[in-house]
Amino acid sequence: MAQDFTTFANQTPLENTPPRSGSLEQSREPEHSFTRQLKSKPSVRARLRQALAGKINAMDKSELQRSINSRVLPQIPEHAWDCTVAIVAGRDQSVFQFGTGTLFAIADHFFVVTAAHVIKDAVKHSCSLGISSGRSKFIPVVNDWTVTSAGQYGSIDDPLDVAIYHLPQDSVERLDGKTFLRVDDIEFDDQPDTAVYTLFGYPAIWASTSTDTNTSVQLKPLQFTTYRFDGVTDGLGNYQDELHILLSGSSHDITDPDGQPVNYTKLNGDAAQFPRDLGGISGCSVWRIGDLQTSIEDWAVEKSRIVGVETSVYPSRNAIKASRWVAVSTLIHEAYPELRPAMNLWRQR
Repeated sequence: MAQDFTTFANQTPLENTPPRSGSLEQSREPEHSFTRQLKSKPSVRARLRQALAGKINAMDKSELQRSINSRVLPQIPEHAWDCTVAIVAGRDQSVFQFGTGTLFAIADHFFVVTAAHVIKDAVKHSCSLGISSGRSKFIPVVNDWTVTSAGQYGSIDDPLDVAIYHLPQDSVERLDGKTFLRVDDIEFDDQPDTAVYTLFGYPAIWASTSTDTNTSVQLKPLQFTTYRFDGVTDGLGNYQDELHILLSGSSHDITDPDGQPVNYTKLNGDAAQFPRDLGGISGCSVWRIGDLQTSIEDWAVEKSRIVGVETSVYPSRNAIKASRWVAVSTLIHEAYPELRPAMNLWRQR
């Protein structure tokens, strides 16, 4: 599928924006690993009991979920965080969390992938952008972004909502400890209804804003494991099954690694609405980590792969939308003709 795309010129590079540059403090605390209560529906509960191969007998709900989580968590790819970056925005004297990106490479070309609306909103509000690095500093975005355009696939909006940034070599060298995904990390196949997914992103409500040279942008990550949305999709604006993956998300069905229900709260402890208040994770990667039809212990046999980019939520349906990764690969194919020979080799595999 060919795509129309638009190039957005970057604002003044964030690092060069008066009066200062900025710094980041990132955390990967395990208590921010949330899992949907996969036991919440009879059909899912039955699949999980089968997946656990009879290892769980008479247990209360929290013990059941803890046992499930203890088996699921080792299947989540730790290296997914190594290719995940926070996208921060700068305006006036403030630097704040704005979106999430994924590092991806083809041949000797290196990209940051995110949601197009993150870039469009930054341009709309005259914000400069930067990405987190392996150090405590952010890397300024100095070149243009390429984003998908509106009016495609029968939609007046942008149904794909993905963007790419071609990283200069000096920026690549500053990404200490970071990893770039390759084609072997991507899955383009149709997704079964029983697939299990994990999202990796940085919610804005868990981030602090830097307003002077003495403060840093503090980030806390969200690692959220869930499964396919199985509700009614009629009336979901800008959703097309062939372009998107719809995931289930509900504040009533979230547990921590110990199987205990958790409340989604803001940084100051005030109540937040899930998934409505997930702003900041836009553009994050969505990984397929397993299948409910397979024993959880066997999920590692098939490598976890990235399948999409988180682009939207539907709060009234408790649903999270991701654009399929084919939108990213096609955008790169259209915008960078020199990479087409390498990309055509993928399609011949």
